[in-house]
Amino acid sequence: MMMTFINITATIGSLGFIQSGLHTSTTTLVWVSSAYTLAVAGLTLSAGTLGDLAGRRTVFLIGTVVMGVGSLVAFGAGDGGTLIAAEAVMGVGGAMILPNSLTIVSHIFPDPRKRTEAISIWAGCSGVGLAGGPLVAGVLLNHFSWHSVFLVNAAMSLVVLAVTPILVKNSRHLGRRIDIPGLVLTTVSLLALTYGVIEGGHVGYGDTRILVAFLVFLVTLVLFVRVELRSADPMLNLTLFRSASFSTVMGVPLLMVLYFQRVQHASALDTGWRLLPMFAVYVAVSAVAGRLIRRFGTRSMLTAGLVIAAAGTALLMASPPDDSYAWVWPGMVLFGLGAGFVLAPSTAASISSVPHEAAGMASASVNMFRQLGNVLGASVLGTILTAHFSAVLPERLAGAGVPSGVAAQVESAVAHGGHAPAGAGAMGATIARGVAGAFTDSLRPGLIVTVCALVLAAVLTFVLVGEKTAGHRK
Repeated sequence: MMMTFINITATIGSLGFIQSGLHTSTTTLVWVSSAYTLAVAGLTLSAGTLGDLAGRRTVFLIGTVVMGVGSLVAFGAGDGGTLIAAEAVMGVGGAMILPNSLTIVSHIFPDPRKRTEAISIWAGCSGVGLAGGPLVAGVLLNHFSWHSVFLVNAAMSLVVLAVTPILVKNSRHLGRRIDIPGLVLTTVSLLALTYGVIEGGHVGYGDTRILVAFLVFLVTLVLFVRVELRSADPMLNLTLFRSASFSTVMGVPLLMVLYFQRVQHASALDTGWRLLPMFAVYVAVSAVAGRLIRRFGTRSMLTAGLVIAAAGTALLMASPPDDSYAWVWPGMVLFGLGAGFVLAPSTAASISSVPHEAAGMASASVNMFRQLGNVLGASVLGTILTAHFSAVLPERLAGAGVPSGVAAQVESAVAHGGHAPAGAGAMGATIARGVAGAFTDSLRPGLIVTVCALVLAAVLTFVLVGEKTAGHRK
């Protein structure tokens, strides 16, 4: 399961090198970072059902193979379109791995108390992957091209394929079937929403294509709900949401990677080290989350975590446009602490709040909503960042004293992943100051959106989730 998260942060940590190597637009770059999680979010529910039918271990292993193949395609990619397609292929593999790995864990531990601790460890593995991605990418990028980053999962796939048949038993939940209408409607709905968010930031949200995309999203979402309510064996049993704990499950790292690389001029490896405090705290808290839930209760854990994460994000807004790390790490530690309080407990609460025979569907649903949050978080925050950056860059360059002719060349180069114009060498520091200021200004709207979302989630959690330990109250 850790593989599925290494891919996310390793790709994010390589975005600057990918843009420089392929000379892609910023919009294409957002698609590169979103295609993987979009595929995972769209296919996770069906992959969970497939695991119930064909065997969780079987589908888990097939997903591992698909992940490895997608990694090899990404390794050989020579343009942005091929890389986006490779990320989508890896997402298909990730969709098979995530829900079935969680169902395997929940099936092995039917006792709610032990299951909560096991799920906490499962969630902690995601933090190890998130932390390891930037570090592995940084080491490889110091010696090789960005292509080498995608060989990591290809190699790990071989290890997983070797040990899984020995360590993991197969399990099934017969009697289910693949919900083809639900699969099609889910995929179209998520694709339309993501397309509208990403492309809307580039061409404007009043554009006819964007309005049509949002209309398609709304229509397919309504149809999906109707189909699932009428289906004898739905892909997503909407009655699960009668449980308040399950209902509440529903990209700060992306912004920080770009801040370190574009404002503080950190190398890929330095960026990995600077992200490490956030992920290390997250892993540490996830490892003991099961015990914390029993002591403090689900609602207290989730609400406190969301508030702490919001406070950490708010603290990041004070980061200046310079290379001082002292302004950044406290906010990142708080954000990691809050995430550790939220992700493992919310997953455990969701699985424990439904009947044991529904664990497979619940596992798939939890992972779908988590990945949906990832793709929308990266898409929305990335779009806000790129749109605002393009808007404020001319003003910042002018304020720094960059001549209009040179400023126009800088704007074009930045937009397409190029370098500052050759004639601007004498005023390189001035240009760098203007670009850093524009980038820092552009981070703040995305961070404000994140704070508002976390505060809203904290309020909903406090109202909807029972205070008792997961599994004892629905």
